[in-house]
Amino acid sequence: MIIIEATNELLALRDKGGVIRIDGDLRIKCDVPYSAGIGIAGMVVKGNLDCKGYLYCKGDLDCQGDYLIIMGDLFWSHAHKPSMPTQTHIKLILPPPYQRDHWQERLGIDISKGCYDTLCSRELKRITNLLKDEKWTSTERWILETLRDSESSVPEWVSEKHGSEQC
Repeated sequence: MIIIEATNELLALRDKGGVIRIDGDLRIKCDVPYSAGIGIAGMVVKGNLDCKGYLYCKGDLDCQGDYLIIMGDLFWSHAHKPSMPTQTHIKLILPPPYQRDHWQERLGIDISKGCYDTLCSRELKRITNLLKDEKWTSTERWILETLRDSESSVPEWVSEKHGSEQC
């Protein structure tokens, strides 16, 4: 297992094309903010991926292990879902800041100001109602479902795999 304590350690794993390729498990103990993630052209983890904080990845995310855990938020800007194992827990899937206008128009909810945590709590009932609509793509539905479930407790299997560490 490769354990990453700081963003610069993760960025050092990029190949010349900007892709991070890990043959085994990867555990990221730090946030990977937009300013760092913009330099990651993709991540291919052949084992399990366990991320304590926020993860922004400009390119594709491909986790081929038995599970993917992101205890923080995944900032996802793509129209397609990443390749993930069956057992997956991501606290929230959020659009990067530059996509707020698009999502505000799509959802019909003012998300122009404020932190996502506050916005999600405030709009939880609306998000639940939005999910009743059939217009959502599978990726949009996936994102909205994490917003709806964001205040739920962490599944037991995640606590077991991730250990006693909490964000």
